Parts: sequence; structure tokens; C-alpha cells
Amino acid sequence: MSSTAAVPRFTPKQGQYLAFIYAYTRVLGRPPAEADLQRHFGVSPPSVHQMVLTLERAGLIRRQPGVARSIAVLVAAERLPVLR
Repeated sequence: MSSTAAVPRFTPKQGQYLAFIYAYTRVLGRPPAEADLQRHFGVSPPSVHQMVLTLERAGLIRRQPGVARSIAVLVAAERLPVLR
């Protein structure tokens, strides 16, 4: 297996969501709620939810069904972009 196979692929916008989720979790000790993402990025609740679903389908995050604040970033911290 080549080393490039393990490199996660995501758009710049997805990278910012991943970086925010990672930083929020590190600083506050718990993952953000979708409302926290909505406030940070200034987008609508449906936009945040669609992004979360997209990240989950892409294998970039994991959530536990029915558990609030259960988003876990599956991308290594060194692969995440700088949060802007």
C-alpha cells in the first residue's frame, strides 16, 4: 500500500469543519453540537446537518446514532488544515 492511499481527501470547506470540530473538542473536552457549528460558520441548520452527513459518509467523522455531541474526527490531527 502506498503512503498516498492513507491521505484523506476533503474540500477546503470540509477541512475547516474538521479543524473546527477537532479544535473545539480539544479545548472544551467534548465535541461541538450542530448548533455550535452553525454559529461558528454562520450557516443554516440544514447546511450544517448536510455537511455533517457528508463528512460521515466520506469516512472523515464518526457519530453515534441518538447520542448528542458524539462527532469524532477520524482524520489525524497533522492532516487537518489550520482553522481560519
